[in-house]
Amino acid sequence: MTLRARVLLMSAVAQRRGTLRRAWSARQGFTQGTSSASSDFSREAAEAGRRLEETVRERTAELEAANAKLSRSLEQLHATQAQLLFADRLIALGRIAAGVGHEINNPLAFILSNLEYIHQELQQKEELAEQERQEVLEALAETRDGAERIRLIVRDLQTLSRSEDVGSGPSDVGSVVRTAAKMAMHELRHRARLVVECDGVPPVQGNGARLGQVFLNLLLNAAQAIVPGQVEVNEVRVVASEAMPGRVVAVEVRDTGCGISPEHRERIFDPFFTTKPLGVGTGLGLAVCHGIVTSLGGTLTVESAPGQGSTFRVTLPVAGAFALPPRQLDAVV
Repeated sequence: MTLRARVLLMSAVAQRRGTLRRAWSARQGFTQGTSSASSDFSREAAEAGRRLEETVRERTAELEAANAKLSRSLEQLHATQAQLLFADRLIALGRIAAGVGHEINNPLAFILSNLEYIHQELQQKEELAEQERQEVLEALAETRDGAERIRLIVRDLQTLSRSEDVGSGPSDVGSVVRTAAKMAMHELRHRARLVVECDGVPPVQGNGARLGQVFLNLLLNAAQAIVPGQVEVNEVRVVASEAMPGRVVAVEVRDTGCGISPEHRERIFDPFFTTKPLGVGTGLGLAVCHGIVTSLGGTLTVESAPGQGSTFRVTLPVAGAFALPPRQLDAVV
């Protein structure tokens, strides 16, 4: 090999060694950098996980607090609804208080009169002739009848004024309507004839006291829609029928009163909406009725026009029947 060739070979070997050395150094540096980067990533991931856990704990605590607050709000809402139902019932009873007082005072007056008569007869005479004896017995019978009449009035008042729910049926529609009608009779007797056709329908699902509240309100509203003094030409009629045999009972309260304008009809079930003068109506009666009927799985609707009277229609599920979907109930209405 010539000298020139040897020099070129040694130069090439030296260059190769330099290249390998630089490559090795670069590899060592990359490995160390990768290891350092991996360590940094692990620390960042751990920190991110810790922050995530802390955030989850904070959000969970916030959700639990919000749920607790919501539960308290729901309890307060249910309590307020119960108070509202009872308050409206008392308002309705207040509207008939004068009539109830009259109904109680009449039998009470002849009870007291008969007792005074019996007392005098027994005090003044040691022995009674047969005719006098019969008169005393008749007075006692009238006294007993009067006391029984008062007892029934008080019983009906207690039925309508119960603040608690005492079960959800079954309830006899005819019995509920007749009880409400007796309570509303003082408002009705000088305004319209009352006709009740509620026999022959199956019992409905619903608390009797709450249903009584509904029909009492509807009857009082029907009475107040009629001007007093024309009983012979006005009528309030309550008719019950099976809208869907074995499934749904419909009860209509029809009156020949002044009717309802379209703009009022659209808002008639809104809470606090009333067309009565300030201090006369609260605007709660029909809203509460709508809420009661809806809660029992039924519907409450109205058909009316000015000067043509009104018809309020209540649909209720038959006791033991499956509740109908809203669309099917709308079809019944």
